[in-house]
Amino acid sequence: APAWSIATFAQGRTTTAVDISGYWELPLDGRHIPPARLAPRVTPAVLQAEATQNAKAIRWCNWVGMPTTMDVGRPLDIRQGTREIVILAESPVAPVRHLYLDRTTHISKDVFDPTTSGDSIARWDGDTLVVDTTGFEPTHGVTAIPGGGFRTATSHLVERYRLLKNGAMLSVTFTWTDPAVFATPHTYEFRYQRVERGYEARPYARCDPFDAERAAVYEDDCCHYTD
Repeated sequence: APAWSIATFAQGRTTTAVDISGYWELPLDGRHIPPARLAPRVTPAVLQAEATQNAKAIRWCNWVGMPTTMDVGRPLDIRQGTREIVILAESPVAPVRHLYLDRTTHISKDVFDPTTSGDSIARWDGDTLVVDTTGFEPTHGVTAIPGGGFRTATSHLVERYRLLKNGAMLSVTFTWTDPAVFATPHTYEFRYQRVERGYEARPYARCDPFDAERAAVYEDDCCHYTD
């Protein structure tokens, strides 16, 4: 079996869980993002308000959260264990993602505080990792979703991870469902390339919200939505 395959045994049958550990980089041609079909309530004014909020989050070095964590311009470090899979982006403002393999239900809303990453539970469907995420914080971080729209408290994200090209490529499809934002579920795909052996992470410089020169750039040229 390939080095990235792990044979497991359950109830007398053999299944294959794939090890997606490694560094993964998103190339320029690795994004397939169709335009989202937005709900009627998502007007230009609503999108402008979200863009302004996102600009402030970047300006003040806030956690960006999902879905931005999956596309920060640097490789992702994915580490797979028996109880969870951890995704670490090389960015000082991208929180670590925890994909829990040892839970089949989300944490109760009574005890779980929403976060920019949400609560993610994962399972293997053959050689595909299916990740189900809810519990998003709607007002913090960068809320913009590729292709249009934004995450809210009612957003539901399902990701499907598959290794391609004998383990050299990682396909991740993202499907967002949210009646408050989308007229129909919105799906797009990122295809990451496995980084060569020996790669060492090079963390970004610290994000300093009190750097006057940096602040001037964001405050003078703040994001504006254009239809």
